[in-house]
This record gives sequence, C-alpha cells and structure tokens, in this order.
Amino acid sequence: MGALSFRDVMGELKKGVLRGVYLLYGTEALLIDDLVQRIQQQALPGGVDDFNYTRIHYDETPIQMAVQEAETIPFMSEQKVVHVQNCLAFTAGKSPRVDHDPDALQRYIENPAPYTTLILTVNAEKLDERKKLTKAAQKSACVVQFTALKENECRDWIAAEVRRQGVGITPDGIARLILSVGTNLRLLRSEIEKLALYAGEGGTIDEASVDALATRTMEQNIFVFIDEVVRVRIDKAMRMMYDLLKNKEEPIKLLFMITRQVRIMHQVKVQSGRGYSLQQIAQQVGAHPYATKVAKEQGNRFSAKVLERLLQDLAEIDYKIKTGQLNDRTALEMFLLSLPQKVS
Repeated sequence: MGALSFRDVMGELKKGVLRGVYLLYGTEALLIDDLVQRIQQQALPGGVDDFNYTRIHYDETPIQMAVQEAETIPFMSEQKVVHVQNCLAFTAGKSPRVDHDPDALQRYIENPAPYTTLILTVNAEKLDERKKLTKAAQKSACVVQFTALKENECRDWIAAEVRRQGVGITPDGIARLILSVGTNLRLLRSEIEKLALYAGEGGTIDEASVDALATRTMEQNIFVFIDEVVRVRIDKAMRMMYDLLKNKEEPIKLLFMITRQVRIMHQVKVQSGRGYSLQQIAQQVGAHPYATKVAKEQGNRFSAKVLERLLQDLAEIDYKIKTGQLNDRTALEMFLLSLPQKVS
C-alpha cells in the first residue's frame, strides 16, 4: 500500500474508503490529530465515546495488548477503532517501562482484522526504515508523513481554517499572523478562534486585528518590531520599542536585530539580482526560506545603495556605543527617528 499524502487519505475518507491500518508520523501533531479524528468519525459515528473505540499509549501498555484488542470482535457493531499513541516501535526509540513484542504487531499489520481500523501515531520526524516492522508497514499499511508546512501551505491552511470559522482574512492579516504567532498550527488555530470571535460572523480579520489581539512571545514581538522598522512605520515602531524596553529587552539587542535584518535584505536583493532562487539564498545567508521571502518583500522598498548606507550607519552607531560615545538607548531612538530621512 505504502505512503499516501494527508490530502490523499482525506479524499479516500470522503469517498467512504477506510484502510485497515494507518501509520501516521511526523512533527505536525495537529494535522495528525485532525486525521485521527476524521478516521474515527468515518469508522465510528459515535466517536471516542463509542464502546468500540480504544486508545492505548505505547509508553504504558505492551503493543501485543493493542493487537489483542484489534483482533477482538467489536461489540454490537461492524467496526472498531484501536489507536496506539506515540508508537515508538517504528523508530530507534524504546519504551523503558514496558516490554513490547513488535513481532506481534508486524504479524497483525501483514494480516489485519477486517472489522478493525488500527491507527498508529508516531511523534517522530522519520521512521527507522531498517526495521522489519517499518518495512512491513510500508508494504501493507497506509503510511502518512506529516512535516512542517511550507510557507504557501501554511497560508492555505490559515485561509481554510478562517473559512471554517465563518469569517474572512486579508492577505496582510495572514502575513501578520504568521509573523506574530509563527507556524505552529496549534497556536495558529487558537489565535484564529479568538480573532474570529472578535471579527464576528461574516467579518474579516486584518492586520490591525491581529496586532490588537494576537498573543505573541517576546521573540515574536521583536520580529514584529523589526518589520515595523523596515517598513518605516516609525510611530508604531517607537511604541513597540518602548514596550520591549519595559520588558527588559536590551537596546543593543534590538539594534543588532535591526542590523541583521537589513543585512539579510541587502544580501537577498544582491543575490536575487544575480539570478539565485530564494531557496539558494536562504542557504547562503543561513535563514529560513520564509524569513528570506519576508526579507525580499521588505527589501523591495529600498535600493541596494540605501541598504548599504543603512548598514554603514548602523556600523558607525555600533562603534560609538562600544567606545562610549553614545548611550545604546539614545542611539536606538535616534536611529529610528532619523530613518525616514535616511531612506527618502
């Protein structure tokens, strides 16, 4: 049977196709949970409260007990579901507290009960493909890998999640949400639910509502601050700067972050002009592809010469701070206030 994508399996489920064994693994836990729930709903309309639904954790129960449960005939139903959470039998990891029999699981995967849907979830980036058990699953089970979403996939996911909440979202709103919250889907779903309530049914989530309501870590607050600086939205950047300083962020760190972003913007602009792709540039500058894409969009506002001049000014500010000629907070304030003239 082998590997299928998340969309492939969702398409099958919509058509009523249910596999006997699913092996779901990867780092995107929310998507795994969503697919587990969809499989459960397809197999058992009663959901997790159904007598024929069993959840087992690999760290607490021997895998052979899960096999016995899967082989047991369902109670007053045609189907049953057995879900084994974090089944490390497919990885190099081991369960220190439980004695497992992976051969029993392998035999079951090769010959599953026709009335049971066995779901095996693994919180690991990859499987150990040297193991006989893994090879058996790749041959006989439905294997689905869940990796971190790419930037365009994350945007599509946000748009779909927002639609599911009965509201709309602007492109700037999506970009701001990713910048503010990151790409962790659990956090994004939580923030979208809050923003949807604020927007109201049929309303629209925009950049302003994300700024007003999104919960951010200190690191993400700095990212948003840097974005305001390079967009030359100085009033907002100054307000954010004072908030960051109140929260014990060092002015010298903020200046360093501004310098780093301007340097990336300059490198992206230069390398793009030489015909390099964003993926290649990301590798060269040591940044995430999404961060490189953001830097490219930010850098489109400036010429290469302006960015070079800003880097020279920032280098001079750094020298004056280190030699005691300037206080770091004063230097940061002066740089922000003079920025509109520097880029005009």
